[in-house]
Amino acid sequence: MELEDGVVYQEEPGGSGAVMSERVSGLAGSIYREFERLIGRYDEEVVKELMPLVVAVLENLDSVFAQDQEHQVELELLRDDNEQLITQYEREKALRKHAEEKFIEFEDSQEQEKKDLQTRVESLESQTRQLELKAKNYADQISRLEEREAELKKEYNALHQRHTEMIHNYMEHLERTKLHQLSGSDQLESTAHSRIRGRRSMVMRWGERDDVIASELLQDEVESCC
Repeated sequence: MELEDGVVYQEEPGGSGAVMSERVSGLAGSIYREFERLIGRYDEEVVKELMPLVVAVLENLDSVFAQDQEHQVELELLRDDNEQLITQYEREKALRKHAEEKFIEFEDSQEQEKKDLQTRVESLESQTRQLELKAKNYADQISRLEEREAELKKEYNALHQRHTEMIHNYMEHLERTKLHQLSGSDQLESTAHSRIRGRRSMVMRWGERDDVIASELLQDEVESCC
């Protein structure tokens, strides 16, 4: 081992030397000059035992400095990674906050739509109940009207039958009157009977179909008899 020109070298088994760091080399140069001063003042024996220890310390110090530099590089890389992670975290945090706000707005919108739909459903249910009640009332009215119609038909049939009977009785009365007036002549009586039977048969057939026509025929018969 030797100190030369301010640079410390360490002999290795392979015969090659490793250059120490600049900072350690400067420190080794200062120590070397101090050793020269001591040797010049006293003797070489003064620093003979101390020299290997100092060289070992300098080598260890150089190793520590090298490790420290590596750690500094790793620290810088970690700082860069940390800054990137913080930036990414802040960005994702902002995105998450924005997504949460959108989700809250969506929930509020859905809740409002749900309330509106519920109100609409209740309104439609109320209208449905009202329509069902109206339909029931209309059905009851239709049923009553049908019953009334059936009663009116019965009354009409009864009146129609009574009217037909009255016409029949009136025609018989006219026959008897006419026969009484024509009793002096057999031919006239026979003719009158034929005409009355013909008129009577026609009135009976048409009486059930049209009372107005029967009344007109009856009026014609009365006029002819008079």
